[in-house]
Amino acid sequence: MTRCAHGRRVPLDLLRQATERSSSGHVDRAVQCQLSEHRTGDHYGFLDDAEYATASWLRWSGDEAELAVLADCPVTSAGAPGEGCCLFEAHDGRHTWDEERSE
Repeated sequence: MTRCAHGRRVPLDLLRQATERSSSGHVDRAVQCQLSEHRTGDHYGFLDDAEYATASWLRWSGDEAELAVLADCPVTSAGAPGEGCCLFEAHDGRHTWDEERSE
């Protein structure tokens, strides 16, 4: 899967909020969009696991950014039983275990 090349520094106030919710107590100060390559729409950078079956994500578009706690994507790979998608429920684009192919 070809990932989006957009990255962003996590604003300090959102970094503090994400660290408080973090299961590990650590959140990176910069993230890269984890969706497949796209030209429009929001970008999503993984911050850390939150509560069971959820994760904290930085969602941004242009100069605006916000913290989003989203449910994990429930889809698993038919080709590799037990291999789940590492993104969030109802995400755009391919799942993380999809092979790279032209769209």
